[in-house]
Amino acid sequence: MQFIPVLEVLSEEPRFPYLAESMAIIEWAEETHPSPPLLPVDPWERARVRQLAELINAGTQPLQNLRVQKYHSADETEQTKWNRHWSEHGLSAYEQLVQDTAGKFSFENQISLADLFLIPQCYNALRREIPIAKKFPTIHRIYMAALETEACKASAPERFQPSS
Repeated sequence: MQFIPVLEVLSEEPRFPYLAESMAIIEWAEETHPSPPLLPVDPWERARVRQLAELINAGTQPLQNLRVQKYHSADETEQTKWNRHWSEHGLSAYEQLVQDTAGKFSFENQISLADLFLIPQCYNALRREIPIAKKFPTIHRIYMAALETEACKASAPERFQPSS
């Protein structure tokens, strides 16, 4: 499909060295590097975290892909309007659902699978000038806490911009 992300596994163990799709990559990472865990132990709590993750992964982010925006309209103003609509729609649903589980992060006080999907969506929303602090205070608080983690700092998009 020529989408990102794609993970290249640099070992001789995997039969196929490339793995695509966010959920597959994250679940592989969770299974091969289970500490710290990205999912709670309790099955119902695991399902709730997955629900939050899928709200972004399947219900929000795909509608914002450039290919979808261009199919919707060739006009950049209309593309931005489309992107903002679906971003706000998804974040609004997330804001409501996360009320039951949020602590410092989306599920209590540890980064979870849900946060790995939420944080890039927040970044995208801010790029689209969506005032997440005002519209989605719980999400904003989670986002700010995540930005302080070493993992988030190490994976910040600004670190990977091509040099001029």
